[in-house]
Amino acid sequence: MTILFTGGGTLGQVTPLLAVLRQMLKRRPGLVMVWAGTPHGPERAVLAKEGIPFYAIPVAKLPRYPSWRWLTWPISLLRARVTAERIMRRIQPALVVSAGGFTSVPVIKAARRRNIPCAIHQLDVEPGLANRAVASDCQSITSTFKYDFEPFEGVKTAQTPTPCRFAGATVPNKSEAAFFFGLDAGRPIILVVGGGTGADYLNQAVWKIKSELLAVTQVIHLTGRDKGREASSAAGYETREFFDEKNMLQAYAAADLVISRAGLGAITDLICLKKPAILVPIPKTHQVANVRRLPFAVVEQGANFDEQLLRWVKLFLENNEMRERLQTQISAALPIDDGSALAERWLKLV
Repeated sequence: MTILFTGGGTLGQVTPLLAVLRQMLKRRPGLVMVWAGTPHGPERAVLAKEGIPFYAIPVAKLPRYPSWRWLTWPISLLRARVTAERIMRRIQPALVVSAGGFTSVPVIKAARRRNIPCAIHQLDVEPGLANRAVASDCQSITSTFKYDFEPFEGVKTAQTPTPCRFAGATVPNKSEAAFFFGLDAGRPIILVVGGGTGADYLNQAVWKIKSELLAVTQVIHLTGRDKGREASSAAGYETREFFDEKNMLQAYAAADLVISRAGLGAITDLICLKKPAILVPIPKTHQVANVRRLPFAVVEQGANFDEQLLRWVKLFLENNEMRERLQTQISAALPIDDGSALAERWLKLV
């Protein structure tokens, strides 16, 4: 029996599904797992390490704002649909599951034309266009957040613990993690997660105030692939373009404070590990709605952003009581698990 996972372009949609995949295999070791994602997204390398067969779907993302890509989008969508149909014929999955993303749309549509059951998990507060497009085609729709009104018209959702890859993991102590990065465990350490879409703004701001930051803390800076070339070396500043899962856990363990974008993948990690954080949502996206529902400090992009960011970092590092209080609030912010809840729910569909 084959289960097809779909999604990608960023790891925010991938890592929660990966946790579910592992739990499904624990319950039914004989299952065959495959993945359909983007041709050049970061998910391909992650899934290769897991030994999961990967199929690339042509990108057919409709731009949010007026763009010349509106003219070519119908052609891209047709290519994606043809590829999805070909994948369906080849692997004949018993179930298709997703946590959102434009790649899932042609795959789920192709599955429903064959009466293959489908399921989605809505990660962010505001449903994206992709999940809205396929909600009526799915037998199971779950969500991270609880809603007063159903987010998908005519379709009922169920709040379910959102999977986290680090749930139940053995977390290194700070001394061990700091040593891994060649840093001093006796001094403060901040982790800047600048990887992913929209990271350039955050990366540039950190580089602008790097000397001021290093006067009060050490920095682990995850820039994103091909985005760390402008970073210059300095004592107490460790930069990487990519972390695998093990190294990411080490970075979280070393950090007294995290600066991150506000996608649910990152937020889930922070809640699971009870890490105080300063979130920087991408303007005019679902990330803005996410931070309104959660107990994190927020610095929005705009005038004097780098100065505001530096001020908040200093405030957190100087105030242990504030960090501890925030850790307590974070731990109760959302239901998180290791993927078991969705694994059990989705296996019932097959």
